[in-house]
Amino acid sequence: MSELETFRDDRWHVKVLTGIRRCGKSTLLIQFMQRLKTEGASDSEMLLLNLESADYDDIVDHSDLNAYLKDKIPKTGRFYLFLDDIQRVKDWERTVNALMVDTEADIYITGSNAHLLSTDLSTYLTGRYVEIKMMPLSFKEYVELRGNGRRTEDVFKEYFEFGGFPGINPILGKQAISTMLDDLYASIVFRDMVSRGKVRKPEELEKMVTYLMLNIGNPIGSAKMVKELHMNQRTIEKYLTIVQSACMFYRADRYDLRSTALSPTPKYYVVDPVLRNNAVGMASKDRGRVLENIVFLELMRRGYKIVVGKYDSKEVDFVTEKNGRKAYWQVCLGYGDDETEARELAPLRSIKDNNPKTVILMDNNNDTMTRDGIRELGIINFLLDDL
Repeated sequence: MSELETFRDDRWHVKVLTGIRRCGKSTLLIQFMQRLKTEGASDSEMLLLNLESADYDDIVDHSDLNAYLKDKIPKTGRFYLFLDDIQRVKDWERTVNALMVDTEADIYITGSNAHLLSTDLSTYLTGRYVEIKMMPLSFKEYVELRGNGRRTEDVFKEYFEFGGFPGINPILGKQAISTMLDDLYASIVFRDMVSRGKVRKPEELEKMVTYLMLNIGNPIGSAKMVKELHMNQRTIEKYLTIVQSACMFYRADRYDLRSTALSPTPKYYVVDPVLRNNAVGMASKDRGRVLENIVFLELMRRGYKIVVGKYDSKEVDFVTEKNGRKAYWQVCLGYGDDETEARELAPLRSIKDNNPKTVILMDNNNDTMTRDGIRELGIINFLLDDL
């Protein structure tokens, strides 16, 4: 909401909300409209089109959209236009460009595909849009929505199991939630990937999605996927682009911290582990990687540039940079014994610079500093902190 407020009434920039399907983009638009009304905007000064609704099935391309909007938007004066799920309209960017030229409308659009910005907007609206990236709820947002005064530890257990999609409410029960997640998964795969990506063999793409789900946090390169998925290199690369464009997976490149050489085996993380857990299950051995996934997503929300670091034979889970400042992060369920503690701390101890180094632990709610300057931080404190 704060980012929308920042660019409110800036008619020279289209506000573009991108993110995975059902992460709350439509709800945010409605809440923003309600705020505008409380601050004096009238119904006649705003228009919302939810282009996923059957009411707008006849709006197929930009000509249809032009015809629908023709007499609804004044040429001058204050007007707010909200176009939800705009990617469903072919050549929609031509309409938005024309509206910016011909009217004084303040325009907000949403899309569930990052491809929206990579080609369509770059052609017509270069330098005239602001992207607002949305994700499922952070833990802090989840506490505000569903905490209800409960112990934070109990709320985190719920978040760890059920994730942060706003529509997934634990009171619905596991069976209902599983059905909802199945439907969401199918919508993402078949509408945002297969349909938009013009995939001729959906079963291959699904195989790729399942493979990535099973391997979150593992180093995997396209050569390995060619061998294990029995697809050619070109197909693998196409599918990797599609799954990232649909905002279901994020890629973290791996670099050698000494030589800065790029590794051919990046890691992939899912937009919300609940999608992964519902699709392929979560064994006890997966908990560490799910925790790592949650930390990765939180670092992304906070605006960090994230890579995975290799230091000789050791690996640093995340190396982040923001405002010119670097930091190192390890993620661990818990030490258990001195040997495990030494192994987890070894990569950070090997790095001799003075940048912050942190170990995030599942079983530790403390915030302490080791004798060699490494911060040990419990996952709950990390997620609720403003680092």
